[in-house]
Amino acid sequence: MPDYTDRLITLVIPVKDEEREVVADVVFKAQAHGWQVIVVDDGSMIPSTLATIRFETSRGYGAAIKAGIKKATTEFIATMDGDGQHTAWDVKRLEDFLVYFKPDMVIGDRRLKEQGVRLWGRKVLNWTASLFAGRWIADLNSGLRIFRRSIALGYEPILSDRFSFTTSITLSMLADHYYVDWLPIKVWPR
Repeated sequence: MPDYTDRLITLVIPVKDEEREVVADVVFKAQAHGWQVIVVDDGSMIPSTLATIRFETSRGYGAAIKAGIKKATTEFIATMDGDGQHTAWDVKRLEDFLVYFKPDMVIGDRRLKEQGVRLWGRKVLNWTASLFAGRWIADLNSGLRIFRRSIALGYEPILSDRFSFTTSITLSMLADHYYVDWLPIKVWPR
């Protein structure tokens, strides 16, 4: 097994009911950057050659990320969805931002072009969270982010096992005055 202790990030990819070919492509492109890649299969039974950690039944998005964080060996954790909407290129951009500006967490700002109820729902969520955090939150729920592993492990008992993992870690870090920043990213259709 390779030693990744000299690397800056481990990429954790939670997978639930995604096409095997899409997951394989995401993993292949990520491994080309030399990152440790941990694929957590959340009960969807993708081939064992792709899954680093396998849950026999679904435990949730946050539980999958937390399992990957515990297995990682690097100082920082990057997360991206396994459905092909994010790219390794954007992970590398976030990693470069991290090296240069040294935040405790950098989040991919999707700048989605939604309409109707989804648009207003996301705006209300971001406005409300921004009000509680005392600063503007550009994208609360982006699955593409990099954060300090040690901080996430400290918050582990309060981080959600479900989709609100991203919300809970973002608000927790902002409430404790960690340096959190956003970088615009491109989102590809699934």
